[in-house]
Amino acid sequence: MKKLIQLIQIAKRDLNMDDDVYRANLKAWAGIDSTTKMDKKQLDKVIKGMEKLGFKKKKPVARKIDQALLDKEPRLKKLGQVWTMMKAHKLLENGSYIALEKWCVKQSKSLNDGKEIERLDWMAPISNELIERLKRYHLRLMKQAMTVKIAAVLRYYKDLDMESLDDATEMFAVQTKLQASRLNIPVNMQRARYLTILHAFEDCNEFIKRFGISVDQAKEAGNAKTS
Repeated sequence: MKKLIQLIQIAKRDLNMDDDVYRANLKAWAGIDSTTKMDKKQLDKVIKGMEKLGFKKKKPVARKIDQALLDKEPRLKKLGQVWTMMKAHKLLENGSYIALEKWCVKQSKSLNDGKEIERLDWMAPISNELIERLKRYHLRLMKQAMTVKIAAVLRYYKDLDMESLDDATEMFAVQTKLQASRLNIPVNMQRARYLTILHAFEDCNEFIKRFGISVDQAKEAGNAKTS
């Protein structure tokens, strides 16, 4: 409703319509001379009437959020970093700051006395709470994804040629396998906190990236020899 009223005001301005003529037209089109008293159906009639007089709706210009806006406020910058990390982890379909802003707008209502804050760069007063909520959201998504990652790590580790690894690589492989084994126990996964899961998630990703292809290739080579 608010957006329709704003559009009518834009049409009035674009058509250079005097106030007396404007109110007469409102009454002719909708039976009321004030948009604030109209329902949606009446507002739609007014907009159609404006269009008949030559008003043309302009396509809204997509708003972009400049990184510099977030960098000015350390807590907003941190909020953006968590969101970007979630996208890097492939846990979000849309990792843009506009998508982050939409998420924050929804969250802001319960943190701002029931009133939504419409822009990301206005959210500094509630940024701490937003960060904690976003981290909890990130944690839930990571835990959901970890089931598959843990299974992959344990499977690939079993087939690793440990003798071919240097000491540092072997240590990484063993530590990641131990992490995966601990988190493979449901009660440990349930109790694990944000940083624990974050480190395990990233280590599992790196493990699969490093060793998954080589293990699969070794299996394929072995199968080819026996066939």
